[in-house]
Amino acid sequence: MTARFEILEHTADVGLRLEGDTLEEVFQAAGEGFSSLQGAWFPGVGEERKVEVRAVDNPGLLVAWINELLYMQEAEDAVFGGFEVKQVADGALEAVVRIAPRARRELEAVGVKAATYHRLRLERGSGGWTADVYLDV
Repeated sequence: MTARFEILEHTADVGLRLEGDTLEEVFQAAGEGFSSLQGAWFPGVGEERKVEVRAVDNPGLLVAWINELLYMQEAEDAVFGGFEVKQVADGALEAVVRIAPRARRELEAVGVKAATYHRLRLERGSGGWTADVYLDV
C-alpha cells in the first residue's frame, strides 16, 4: 500500500500529516513523506535492510524513526526505494527499508536537519491513526 501523507506549512519548519489504518501504516507514511521531501524517494530501487528503532513512547518513536532515516540517507549518501514497517509496539519499531546509493541522481531536497517534538501528535481515532510531525529545515 502506498502511504498517505500531506505536507504541512510552517514558518520555520516543514510538517507531515500522516494517516493510516494501523500504526505501521502511519510510520510507513512517515518514511515516504520524509524521503519525498528530501527528493530521495525512488520506489522499488535498492536492497532491503532490516531496521530497528526504540524510544520511550510511540510519539517519540516517530521522531526517532525519521531521524534514523535521515542518518541513513546522509551517512550513506543514499536514496530510498520502499518501507515495510513490520511492527510498532511499546516504543519499538521493526521495519525493512529499501535503500540504494544516490549515485548520479540529482536530489531536489528541502534540507531536513532533524525531526522535532514541536507540535508532535500521534492519535488513534474512529477512522484509524493520524500523526503530525515537524521537521527542522
